[in-house]
Amino acid sequence: MSEYNLNNNNRPGAVTVGAAGKVGDGVNAYHVYKVTSAEDIVVDRRYSDFLWLHHQLSKQCAGYVIPPLPAKVVGILQGPEFLEHRRAGLERFLRKVVNHDELKNSNYFASFLECSAVELTALKAEAQRANSLNATSMASVVQRTQSLNNWWGKTYQRMVENDTLNLFGSKSGEDGVSNTIEDAEFTKVTKYVSKLSAQIQSLKSKARAASQQNKLAAGAHCDLIECLNWVADAEEENSEMPTSYYSALLAMLDTRARQMDAELEAFSTSVDDIARWIKAVQHALDVREDRRFLYQAQLAAHRKAVNGDGEDSPTAARLSNDLVAAKDEFERVHARVMREVTRFRGQKAVELKKLFLEFAQLQLRNSKELEKIVAQSTMELEEPLPAKLVYAAQTPASCADLFASRDSFGLEKENAIMTTKSTASTQSPTGSTNDMSKTDVSVSAAKNYSDLLQAQ
Repeated sequence: MSEYNLNNNNRPGAVTVGAAGKVGDGVNAYHVYKVTSAEDIVVDRRYSDFLWLHHQLSKQCAGYVIPPLPAKVVGILQGPEFLEHRRAGLERFLRKVVNHDELKNSNYFASFLECSAVELTALKAEAQRANSLNATSMASVVQRTQSLNNWWGKTYQRMVENDTLNLFGSKSGEDGVSNTIEDAEFTKVTKYVSKLSAQIQSLKSKARAASQQNKLAAGAHCDLIECLNWVADAEEENSEMPTSYYSALLAMLDTRARQMDAELEAFSTSVDDIARWIKAVQHALDVREDRRFLYQAQLAAHRKAVNGDGEDSPTAARLSNDLVAAKDEFERVHARVMREVTRFRGQKAVELKKLFLEFAQLQLRNSKELEKIVAQSTMELEEPLPAKLVYAAQTPASCADLFASRDSFGLEKENAIMTTKSTASTQSPTGSTNDMSKTDVSVSAAKNYSDLLQAQ
C-alpha cells in the first residue's frame, strides 16, 4: 500500500473503549479492551494492537500529528487505577483519529475497527512477511542503497547547517548559491513548539511533585485518624467522653484526606497527556525537517552534477527527477505540518480550558462536600457534655477551696467541724462511737450530693 493510498470511506461517530478484561494467568496473562465503533461493531484489542495502529498511521500519514498513546508500563504495575487511566487514554486516541479529517480515512484504521482478532493478526503477519520478502529482492537492495545515499546527504546538510566553526567551508554551493531552504514562519513555529514543550515539561514535573505531596499529606491525615480512633476506643471502654465528638472530628479529617489524595492526580495525569501530545507535534516538525534536508541534498547533488558533467548528462537527468520528487514531497509535507500546527493550537486551547474548568469544578465539589461535613460535625460538637463530666470539670483542685465552697459530701466548713466535735464527744473511754450520729451524717451527705447532681 502506498503512503497516500487512503480509503475514502468516512467513519463518523464516536468510538468507545470498554473496561480491561484479563486473559490468562501468570506471566502469559494480558488485558484486552472491547472497542465499539459507530456501526456497533465490537472487537477485542490488546494494547499491542493500538501500538501497531499508531505505527502504521505514522508511516502512512507522514507529517500529520498522530495522537499519542498512553505510556507502556510493566505488567506487575498494572493496577485497577492504571488500567482505567489506560482505557481512557486509548479511547481518547481513537476519538482523535475519528475526528481527524485525514487519519480517519486510513485503511489500517478501518481494519482495526472491523477485523476480528484473528484477521488482524493475519494482517500483521502478512505485512511483516511482505517486508521480509522485499528485503531480499534486487529492488529492495537498490532502494536501501538510495536510502543510504539520502541519509548521508541529509546528514551532511545538517552538519553544514549547524557548522558554527565553518569546518565544512562556505555554506553556499560551488556556484555561490546557498542550498539552505529557509522559512521564517516555520522557524517561528519551531521556536514556539520548543518553548511550549519546555514549559509543559516543567509543569508536568511540578504537578507530579505537588500530587505526591498531597498524597503524603493525605497519608499523614490517615495516621492522625488512626490515633484518634485509638483514643476514642479508650474513652468508650472507660465510659468517659462520648465517641460522637470523636466521630465528628474524624469525619472532617477523613473527607479532607480523601480529597487531597485525588485532588491533583487527575490534573497531573492530564498534563502528562498534553506533554505527549506536544511530543507528537515535535515529531511532525521533525518529519518536515527530514524532507527539507533531503530536498537540500538532492538540490546540492543536482547542482554539482550540472556543473561537472553538464545539464544534459544522464546523471544530471536522473538527479533532476529525484530533485523534482524531493521538492514535491517537501512542499506537500510542509503544507501539511503547518496546517497540523494551526489545528494543534486551537485544540490545545480547548483542552487546556477543559482541564482548568474540570479542576475548578472539582474544587467546588470538594468545598461543598467539606462544608456540609463541617456543618454536621459542628452541630454534634455543640451538644452539651454529660452532667457528670461537667461536675467533674468544676471540682476544686485544693482542700482550701473545697471548704471555701462545699466539700465533696455537701457540708459547709463550720458544719464539718461541728460534726467532728460532736462525733468526738460521743466516744466512750474504750474508743467506741455513737452509731446513731454517724448514720445521721452519712444520710445527710448522700442527700446533699444527689441534690447537687439533680441540679447539674
